[in-house]
Amino acid sequence: MSIDRKAFQDSFTLSTVPSWICPTCKKGVLETSESQIKITESSESKSFHGHPEWDPNCVYGGFVGSLKCSNSSCSELVGIIGKMTVFAGQEYNEDFGAWENVSYNILTPTQFYPPINLFAINKDVPEKVRKVIIQAFSLFWLDLSSCGNKIRTVAESIMDNKKIPKTYINNKRKKLNYTLHQRIEKFKKTNPEVADLLMSIKWIGNIGSHQVENLTKNDILDGLEILELVTNKMYETDSIRIKKISKKINKRKKPIGQLTKTKRGR
Repeated sequence: MSIDRKAFQDSFTLSTVPSWICPTCKKGVLETSESQIKITESSESKSFHGHPEWDPNCVYGGFVGSLKCSNSSCSELVGIIGKMTVFAGQEYNEDFGAWENVSYNILTPTQFYPPINLFAINKDVPEKVRKVIIQAFSLFWLDLSSCGNKIRTVAESIMDNKKIPKTYINNKRKKLNYTLHQRIEKFKKTNPEVADLLMSIKWIGNIGSHQVENLTKNDILDGLEILELVTNKMYETDSIRIKKISKKINKRKKPIGQLTKTKRGR
């Protein structure tokens, strides 16, 4: 399933909170209100108020608050913190067919706790791999380069899980480390399709590691979508179970329930 990129836009207002899914129950949508968000103007911003060219658009600061899961059987509270700026100007009101003066706070999140999932992690993903994926999720809002580097670390973790060698002994009997690239190439011999996907994750992560170029939010979301596909292809077991059921039905040319009845009748 592709990631809903609109839900991970740079900023939002209290009237346009994205439909973030609860990280605990994975079912409810996180909701908030003005009473749950505290917005504070920074002291530096306040000091500019007396400047001759000051206007409301100069205001900035931060916010802190919580979001609550809409699923009544969960009701998880997720902490949120971030930056605040102000938009003050005119917007066209389609209901009245006229321009009107507006002013509202623009909120840009930098951290959630517990981290919200940018994609649904398959239940069959090993715990060590899952933990690194969640670490990547938490860095998405704070530092894109670090997030890209952590996505690369997920690829390393997957290679560890699949027992792809990390080291080798050279001709001088010295122990050296394989690069991630080399490990993926080894993995490619048995699983070329997933290896190609992992290689693209590695290229994205390399940019995050070296920080010579800046990763964009879409770059990271590309990497996360690829990672979601990788984890589904490598660890998802429901499709294997369903294929076995289908094969059994086709072989006997009867539903499994009918097969059971036949055996009982005997």
